Amino acid sequence: MDRFIGYFLAIPIPWAVGAVFFVPALETALVLGVVLPGEVTVLLGGVLAGRGKVPLPAVLAGAVAGAITGDVTGYLLARRFGQEIVRRRLGSKWTRAHRWLSTKGLGAVFLGRFLPFLRSVLPTTAGAMRVPARQFFLWDVPAAMAWGAASTLLGYFAARDLGRAFDLARRFSFVLLAVALIAAGFVIWRRRVAPRRSRRPAD
Repeated sequence: MDRFIGYFLAIPIPWAVGAVFFVPALETALVLGVVLPGEVTVLLGGVLAGRGKVPLPAVLAGAVAGAITGDVTGYLLARRFGQEIVRRRLGSKWTRAHRWLSTKGLGAVFLGRFLPFLRSVLPTTAGAMRVPARQFFLWDVPAAMAWGAASTLLGYFAARDLGRAFDLARRFSFVLLAVALIAAGFVIWRRRVAPRRSRRPAD
């Protein structure tokens, strides 16, 4: 990882901005479940912006657009390929991702954006399972926007201390994870418990 960070901070600025878009995009667009350093790349893009080497809006736009593009591409490709092909490509990762979506519902799509393993497989799994596009986008796009903006800004505000930037990124991920779990729990409660209460006869 240290070598990757050194290479990234040394490449020409236009390439760095391009990487902020393409690495997160490929992380979820490839129907292979390949874990790429998408979060690290975006964070380092924020570091470059914080050091005045690249405009912050360019990094923000690239990070958000890359995350959304990758998720949408992975979802659409998986819908086209079908569940059998995607399952063969993902191997054992399919079982874990399928279980997440089956047990936690669409809230897992939001939650998975902030967890490296799930981020790389959930869009393709959702597409292969033919999760309705509107519902998928409703959960995925806000998560991708929050992830891209937050990762960029963490790097931007901690540009002089990379160790602090990565520490903040880990803590922020845990906070978002907790929020996502609460939101998913609330949705599940609304779907399973609230209807039962509404069907109870009045006293």
